[in-house]
Amino acid sequence: MKATFAAVSLLFLAAQCLAGTVDKNCSARLTKLDSHMSAYIGKTYTLRGQHTDKDYLYDVGICVEPTTMPGCAVVQTDTLKGNSSAYCIGNLTRSQVARSSDGVWIELTYSGGSKYNSHCGKMARTARIVFLCDPNIAGMGRLSFLEENNQDDLCYYLFSVASRAVCGYTVSIGDVFLIIFAIAVVLWMLVMVGGCVYKRFFMGAKGWEQVPALRYYKEFGNLEADGCDLICRSRPLGKVVEYRDPSFGADTDEEEEDKDDNLLPM
Repeated sequence: MKATFAAVSLLFLAAQCLAGTVDKNCSARLTKLDSHMSAYIGKTYTLRGQHTDKDYLYDVGICVEPTTMPGCAVVQTDTLKGNSSAYCIGNLTRSQVARSSDGVWIELTYSGGSKYNSHCGKMARTARIVFLCDPNIAGMGRLSFLEENNQDDLCYYLFSVASRAVCGYTVSIGDVFLIIFAIAVVLWMLVMVGGCVYKRFFMGAKGWEQVPALRYYKEFGNLEADGCDLICRSRPLGKVVEYRDPSFGADTDEEEEDKDDNLLPM
């Protein structure tokens, strides 16, 4: 079984080189819904889907034919029977797109595939591909098969791919700070260059005198040095005041008065 699956996989990987051109209507619908989804247009995937009874190989194209089966966007092949059991489960020209109100997911639906033999009212097969926004997954993400729903009138094959590419570009708080910082740097450089030109050619300044607000920068440097001296250095900033016991001071004063009395003439 593994050897058969490997042979079929190689066959379909080679067939991807013969994939058809991009369907303009499908790509227009997808890019109109979200322009950043253009990165997925033209991509093809080959993956394995496990069902309750057997395994299938799926070839999926995003607005493009993934194999040589004409007009088919999603092809299902039995891994045991090979090409003799290939079914189209999504017509490329029958594409529809939808998006959630919060922009978390985008869905591409292919309808008009091969009809069921017995269940699902013998309706045409439908493939649904859900693109999920996940900022934690880099790159384009990996397409996976989720399920085949054939228990009610709404039968479909469900695929999903999660990636940050689906989210598009979102501005974070860090981006806002970076933008503000960049604007501040540009304005500062414009002021410095303009001030230097004005002071040199209109005021005749030379050397460091050309720098605008030079006095402010010097005072700012002094303030920084004072702050560093206050916080970082360990030497004492002034004379240490020593305190004495009040009773000791009182005795000393009396002794000083007695000495003064002895110095007076009799």
